[in-house]
Amino acid sequence: MERTHEDSLAGVDSSIGDDLPKDAIGPHASSSWSDLPTDLLLSILKRLELRESFAFASVCTSWFSAAAAAGIPLTCRPWLMSWAHLVEEREAEISCSSAVTCQFRHLLDVNKSYDLDFPKGCFVACCGASHGWLVLANELANLVLFNPITMEMVPLPPITDFTFVDAVYDDQGSIRGYHIFYKDKLYEAKDVATWFYQKAVLSCTPSKDGNYSVMIIHYDSNWLSFARAGESKWHVVSTLAMSERDRYADCAYHNGRFYTVTYQGIVEKYEHDGSNGPTKEAIIAHRNFSCVLTRHLVSTPWGDLLQVRAISAKRVENVRFDIDIVHPEGCKKVLVHDLMEHAIFVGLNHSTCLPAKKFPGLRPQCIYFSAPWMTHKFELMGRCRGWGGVRSYDIERNCFNHAFPIEVMPKRWRRGLNIPSEVWITPNI
Repeated sequence: MERTHEDSLAGVDSSIGDDLPKDAIGPHASSSWSDLPTDLLLSILKRLELRESFAFASVCTSWFSAAAAAGIPLTCRPWLMSWAHLVEEREAEISCSSAVTCQFRHLLDVNKSYDLDFPKGCFVACCGASHGWLVLANELANLVLFNPITMEMVPLPPITDFTFVDAVYDDQGSIRGYHIFYKDKLYEAKDVATWFYQKAVLSCTPSKDGNYSVMIIHYDSNWLSFARAGESKWHVVSTLAMSERDRYADCAYHNGRFYTVTYQGIVEKYEHDGSNGPTKEAIIAHRNFSCVLTRHLVSTPWGDLLQVRAISAKRVENVRFDIDIVHPEGCKKVLVHDLMEHAIFVGLNHSTCLPAKKFPGLRPQCIYFSAPWMTHKFELMGRCRGWGGVRSYDIERNCFNHAFPIEVMPKRWRRGLNIPSEVWITPNI
């Protein structure tokens, strides 16, 4: 799946070549690509959309410098992708187009947004972002991996591989919808796509060597499954009974293994390449029934696995964040200086911990939060209305701020609804 720079720039307005030196055009262009004058490069950049600008900046050092001079944001920083307008249309029962445009924002210029289009039919809902790839539910409620910059797409096993899901077809042989567990109700495929999947994470980028795995939390957050690269089958590795009154809150890939955490604090490690099939090991086995809204697992650059908890509390926003190191002998509370000038990003994304000094615009000792699925916590959401959406939390001062100016936020961000419509993503070309 390796792409060349020529592949990345495919689709750029062909008339741009009219301005280039003749010896710099063609698939076998010489080093003169990097020798083009800066004013010509800037002229070209003015004619490119964001996706093509990213590809432009990746060609060589001089092109990267020209892109920086033109104010093109770097791809290697976290971006926020929003499809809030799509959710609002569904809530208002407005017919949605199968072609979707999402807004991208970054923290260096919080007032500016960029539009990126998605292929027809591939985006009904998003349930994750890992290594620059999105995990999307398409019109048939099947998951696909999609790189929003390179436009590469990789299908995952179909929803019908789950034994409790049966497809129902119309007279033309197209899928009308699905029976899920019971035959007395037919669910439309697009509706299933909006609620069946809650979270997905990848072990590595699919474009690296193809040897990736994906883990998903699905079906009301009480099923856990994974698939390997090239497989057409989902492996169900764990389920939670309704009587347990617990749900999976998050999953993460850390030191070569998948980990999960439930709302009640159970942490488990999964080994899916063992000789005897998938196995799991309880890392933290005792339940904690505190007023926890969400839990996130974060793999750090220094090797620790952190648990970030959003807790209902008597504060201005009625919420505070606590951070612990996950350890079999008990969680150790993380103090401000333990984060070593890093910032944490949590939400639908594969949680990340980044050094603030390498990413201008990031504030160290801050948690950047976008709301994940929280349907299991309706009883607490009423007390914490308005805290969701996209925020930053200063760990040292114990206070929330809007990550982006409230006037540029969609209305549903301000209401703090529990249906996710944003995800943090670090683009990968």
